[in-house]
Amino acid sequence: IAILTATTYLLGGLAREQVCTYMCPWPRIQGAMLDDDSLMVSYRGWRGEPRGHHRRGTSWEGRGDCIDCKQCVAVCPMGIDIRDGPQLECINCALCIDACNDVMAKIDRPQNLIGYDSFRGLEAAAKGETYRFRLIRPRTILYAGVLAIVGLIVLTALLLRTELEVNVLRDRNPLYVQLSDGGFRNGYTLRVLNKQHKTARIELSLQGLQGAELTLLGLKGTTVEILPDDLTSLRAFITLPPEQAMAAIAAGEDVLDMDIVARDVAHDHTSHNATTFRLPERR
Repeated sequence: IAILTATTYLLGGLAREQVCTYMCPWPRIQGAMLDDDSLMVSYRGWRGEPRGHHRRGTSWEGRGDCIDCKQCVAVCPMGIDIRDGPQLECINCALCIDACNDVMAKIDRPQNLIGYDSFRGLEAAAKGETYRFRLIRPRTILYAGVLAIVGLIVLTALLLRTELEVNVLRDRNPLYVQLSDGGFRNGYTLRVLNKQHKTARIELSLQGLQGAELTLLGLKGTTVEILPDDLTSLRAFITLPPEQAMAAIAAGEDVLDMDIVARDVAHDHTSHNATTFRLPERR
């Protein structure tokens, strides 16, 4: 609690916009991705300069549309003046556009003194030339390709995702327990995840360990109901009869490989998780 309180007060109360400027990677990424044709929040200085205060009824001859009201600065969460040009601190929230448009409406001047524009667009407008925005260019084609690849990967992962998942955690202390009949038992924690939007009946079983028996603590049988979109934790014991255990120990096998299988009874979906069964080392 003390750490969270201190860091929140430091970052949100003292550092504030400095966090966005010096700690957030977005300004650096944005600077590397933009080019002269990229649209960004821009002040159209060719139209706004020279700036100065204005009184209603006076002429606009020989001056720009900016009345130096500083509303764009007042609403900026980063505390910058967009009239100084594009800056590293700008997060493109566009609050300055809304504030400036409100002022322009009150003084009967055209909208979008501050608006989305590019470096090339600003330069062309300042020279009185016509600028045609180019949406398709090498940079946008590259970005579109990267986004398409990422989208395809995400879609593939979504389509191939399993609706059932089981994770197995072995007990580390003790590794095994010898029973009174000479058999051995290992303890496990099973975490069964049902990703479906309805209750699933899951049957748990073993593969790869001949003669072993799986039991769930507090349950009769090895079938359990898992609620929709829910993760259920179960305590499980696996017991190996004396004959198989002694044969494995005699062969020098103290770690036996096996799989714990979870199967959806209704849809026959299965999930496997590889784990081990521990026995004493042969002396």
